[in-house]
Amino acid sequence: MSGVNGDKARFNRVRKQKLARRVRNREMLKGAVAPAKPAVVAGSAKKA
Repeated sequence: MSGVNGDKARFNRVRKQKLARRVRNREMLKGAVAPAKPAVVAGSAKKA
């Protein structure tokens, strides 16, 4: 069924799960990207 045709409880539950998964993934990726920045700073120190 679709959300329009009557299975709104399941449709909305799955929708909320998808939204929560996206939020968790964004937070996880922010944390994974942040430690890479100090390596760039160390690389520029060698050039000087």
